[in-house]
Amino acid sequence: MRRRRQVLSAIAILLTAFGLAVAGLLYTVKSVPDFYVAADHPSDWDTHESSARFLTRVLDLQNDIRSKEAWGDTFSVEEINSFFIENLGPGGKFTDSFPAGFHSPRIAIDGDRLLLGIRYRQGFWSTVIWLELKVWLVAGQTNLAAIEICHLRAGGLSFGSLSLLDKIAEFAREMSMDVTWYRNGKNPVGLVRFFAQQPRATSQVLTLEVSDGKIVVAGRTSLEIRPAGTLNPSQP
Repeated sequence: MRRRRQVLSAIAILLTAFGLAVAGLLYTVKSVPDFYVAADHPSDWDTHESSARFLTRVLDLQNDIRSKEAWGDTFSVEEINSFFIENLGPGGKFTDSFPAGFHSPRIAIDGDRLLLGIRYRQGFWSTVIWLELKVWLVAGQTNLAAIEICHLRAGGLSFGSLSLLDKIAEFAREMSMDVTWYRNGKNPVGLVRFFAQQPRATSQVLTLEVSDGKIVVAGRTSLEIRPAGTLNPSQP
């Protein structure tokens, strides 16, 4: 009888330890980073108006790249998150552009680090997958940026996922950018080629800065190098 109680006690201890371990893992995976929570409440409370302005400016920048020799703009974290809130939540207008299950991205900038989080699935089994990135233009190269993944986490749990990096590369290709991954020490680094679909590099990114809560992008376009039959819009 005594031995039976000892066996039952040992089983109870093991089950309790297992339950605590699972509970701890769930708590870690389901914890939401502070920046993601704060990004749900942008300082510009009118997210609809801010989102519309952001989209208009992005479209204007695309037109400027095609029609102006010098172009550029500065986008704040609040503007970008407003667009995310309005258009990339569950059932949002552009959510289908993400791989299945992903929605509600948010960003923040801490010094020169870009924090990017995105929710995977919904309900109890959902989690926020987030990355801490460093971004810079590669010196001596045309239209080539490096993106170093300093941290990759699901909630508070660090992990590495080649499949997720492949998803990022696939999404970038749909946005006319080529991504090649390699390792810099322990961190994966993506080399991103802008305007990858241009037969000749008529457009060039000269500035790409992530700092002070803003993303700055600027560059130039050689209007003289155009396909036959294309008019220069600057000419009368």
